[in-house]
Amino acid sequence: MSIDKASQDLKYLLDRDYKRTTALNLVADRYSLTEKERNLLHRYVFSEKEIRRHRKKLCPLSRMRGKRIVIDGYNVLITVEAVLEGRDIVLGMDGILRDVKGIFSRYKFNKNSKIAIDKILEKLKEFTPGFILFIFDSQVSKSGELAAFVRGRLEEYRLNGDARTSPNADKEIKKLNYITLTSDSIIIENVDRISDLPSRI
Repeated sequence: MSIDKASQDLKYLLDRDYKRTTALNLVADRYSLTEKERNLLHRYVFSEKEIRRHRKKLCPLSRMRGKRIVIDGYNVLITVEAVLEGRDIVLGMDGILRDVKGIFSRYKFNKNSKIAIDKILEKLKEFTPGFILFIFDSQVSKSGELAAFVRGRLEEYRLNGDARTSPNADKEIKKLNYITLTSDSIIIENVDRISDLPSRI
């Protein structure tokens, strides 16, 4: 199967320090991958160095008790929606669950979003973080409305927290460096501790 061979080839290149974009383009062209297959490889395959770094930072949800946490809003929300739908997810070589839909810029806030947010908050309620901060990218349509909805639901769940939008969510999340809920590799590389909430859902 070409996707299996493509995974092996991509890992080979990453292990030899090829830049991810360059390696992914080479492999995608070699095997004539579809956009979805390309997204899958991007979220599944990592070098051995990356795998070790990411696994070292991964901590159980129980570590959140009483601590400040920051949630990469759209990243976690989209992944949880994919989990609830039972499709378009992959467990990366680094042990972190990711979606493969690649819909970030086209994301729509709808009834599925509300269901996923409740699932996220139900799981957080089990581990009672000291403070929860959701950060959503402001360039995505209806981000302000989504943040307001999350603030309301945090109150209803009696969880101490906030939700806001940011023109540069990744930068803000990295700067805060709380326990971070995300599967975004760039953020993972720049924070000390991460948790994988979607995999527990």
